[in-house]
Amino acid sequence: MYSLENYVQGKWQKGEGEGQLLYNAVTGTPIATASTRGVDYEAALRYARKTGNRKLRKMTFPERGKMLRAPAMHLREHLDTFYRISYQTGATKADSWIDIEGGI
Repeated sequence: MYSLENYVQGKWQKGEGEGQLLYNAVTGTPIATASTRGVDYEAALRYARKTGNRKLRKMTFPERGKMLRAPAMHLREHLDTFYRISYQTGATKADSWIDIEGGI
């Protein structure tokens, strides 16, 4: 079973324990687990303030836009996967479109 991870402090981390089961809304079968147990939120906030904030403040607005565009373009290459997962929640393409493609 797929276990969702959390991107915290510049790296992907699995939560502790078995996590919460996530189900296919149509068939009722489990499709993944997710957990944030064990994530140090205080450390995450410190990291964001010390590392992320410092780097963002040095960037121009156009540089920030380019930074956001890069992962967006990567994610667009996997639209079929995202829609397939979204359908398992019971959503239609119209329901998911704005979340998956950002209204583009």
